[in-house]
Amino acid sequence: MLIPGFLALVGTIIGGTFADIDLAPPLPVRHRSAWTHGPLIPFVLALLATQHIYGWWFAVGFLPAFAYHLLADMAPKKWQGGAKISLFPLPGRLPAALSFLYLAGGVGFSLYILVGLVGAVAEFGIF
Repeated sequence: MLIPGFLALVGTIIGGTFADIDLAPPLPVRHRSAWTHGPLIPFVLALLATQHIYGWWFAVGFLPAFAYHLLADMAPKKWQGGAKISLFPLPGRLPAALSFLYLAGGVGFSLYILVGLVGAVAEFGIF
């Protein structure tokens, strides 16, 4: 239980900050990129998690933390302005309402994948 618990903890730590990887200077994307703040990351992680038990444990930690990060981006400081999603390499950003819906979609998809992963283990005893 030590390794699975450790992987879930590492997944939680990384999941809470991973969406902001677009702040890293060498990456050619803007902050709050559609690539890192939406359903793409949970989808890729779901593919990896279904291949190996250790990937499953990592995903169980990563996905709720990732969803929480996106929720935090949906609620800007002092409820003014908005966290607009960058469409890089296209110019501009999504309008505030569409950005909110995009982030909400990322949260919903992350939680959907999480429930699916946990449910598969509970129902079928996979892994």
